Amino acid sequence: MGLAPLSITGINATVPAPLGGLNTRDSVDMVPPTEAISLDNFFPARSHVQVRNGYEDHVTGLPSTVQSLMIFNSGTASTMFAASGTAVYNVTSSGSVGSAVITSLSNAQFQWVNMTTAGGSFLFICNGADAPRHWNGSTWATPTLSGVTATNIVNVTIYKERLFFVFNDSLTFGYLGVNAVAGSVSEFNLGSVFSLGGQLQAIGTWTRDGGAGPEDNALFWTDQGEMAMYSGTDPSDASKWSLVGVYRVGRPIGRRCILNVGSDCYLITENGVLPMTQVLGTGEAAPNRAISDKISLTYNQSVVTYGSTFGWEGALYPRGGYALFNAPSSGAGNFVQYVINLETGAWSRFTNQNAYTWAVFNSDIYFGGNTKVLKADTGLADDGETIDATAKTAFIYFGERRGPTRYTAIRPVMASENALVVSIGFDVDYRDGTATLTPTTGTSEGATWDVAPWDTSSWGAPINTKLEWLSVAEIGWNAAIRIKTSTDKQSVRWLATDVRYEPGQGGF
Repeated sequence: MGLAPLSITGINATVPAPLGGLNTRDSVDMVPPTEAISLDNFFPARSHVQVRNGYEDHVTGLPSTVQSLMIFNSGTASTMFAASGTAVYNVTSSGSVGSAVITSLSNAQFQWVNMTTAGGSFLFICNGADAPRHWNGSTWATPTLSGVTATNIVNVTIYKERLFFVFNDSLTFGYLGVNAVAGSVSEFNLGSVFSLGGQLQAIGTWTRDGGAGPEDNALFWTDQGEMAMYSGTDPSDASKWSLVGVYRVGRPIGRRCILNVGSDCYLITENGVLPMTQVLGTGEAAPNRAISDKISLTYNQSVVTYGSTFGWEGALYPRGGYALFNAPSSGAGNFVQYVINLETGAWSRFTNQNAYTWAVFNSDIYFGGNTKVLKADTGLADDGETIDATAKTAFIYFGERRGPTRYTAIRPVMASENALVVSIGFDVDYRDGTATLTPTTGTSEGATWDVAPWDTSSWGAPINTKLEWLSVAEIGWNAAIRIKTSTDKQSVRWLATDVRYEPGQGGF
């Protein structure tokens, strides 16, 4: 199919790139024109849709998959550790991995938290099989934790200046004294609070008033989907500890199932990603309140197929302007990320970043792969390979549903620093793969575009490039646009698509 002459008759329409992001919830007939039926490795910014940045090796030579990245921050020093195989390694500096700093471990699936006391700053880690460890900026130690079996501590968080612990296979939680990282562990049994039984999965915190004041609450979440909310400062004193309520919020996925975002916290559940601010008013019976509601079909497919597979977790990445939710995908060691623009709420999906875990270190984002720690959101290639980005818009009624429309030409409007080749497809009447076209290299028309919210230094200042018109010969009530591009040397932004058509008058 060749290029069409510019004298083609008809009406010109410009369709903006799908800034509203991915929508797999609605039927294809109901997806708004500003959203997309599929959106892989494209990020929906406020004014354009852009191919995500790439990733590169940070530390190589680890013995196995990296299942935990743990960050120590003392105010004067920051250190990143990786758990791989049966050991922990310092992966702060890039290059080949050095000697292990902790050895002879049972697994590499750690939960962790930072706590600063009068005795210094500590990174406290636990995995439910080995005794917890902590790092004080210079030395790893095994803290003395009396009154409990320390190897059963599988999760940890801070609430009201205390460390709170989750134990294996138990509805009892543990806690230390104020500002303590070792010592006698007290216990509090929640068995009579939960009607569904099960075990504690995680402990979180939720602040209703936006600050760590009287409205700061502790959340105790079971594997059966019940959550107990407590307020107070000391579980050992009934006058200083009270039950606020018990709620059905859906079953959690994995141990890393709570992501704090501002004063709110997001719960990674089988129902979707639920903000705690919605739970009190809706509960399990109203999953449409999930922030992941717009991508519920693909999210639910991941849960059904891979809900019991390790790798589910969330990560907040302020510099990139997004939060991501990691999920296992087809085949061992394959993962996808469901990514939400924190400014607009638009979703997309990232692929080919096979991450077992994520962490933000010194404002940059990293993930643990197979024998590597990799730095994400950097460069224009995936470890030297091309980044493949694909998208399909909603089906749009260009003829306003008056009758079948004849589509005659199409032209993508893209932006990049250099010449660019983009594959474009055109589907009608809810079909897939109706026509696939490959335009020639575009020509520059010179323009500038805002790069927010992504880091300007990473993306540079691309030029506006309009590709050549391509002729199409399709008739249908509606049409969707498919875009595919591969890049490893330049940033790519999708600004809009021009469509030329002849509206029908009740039929041809």
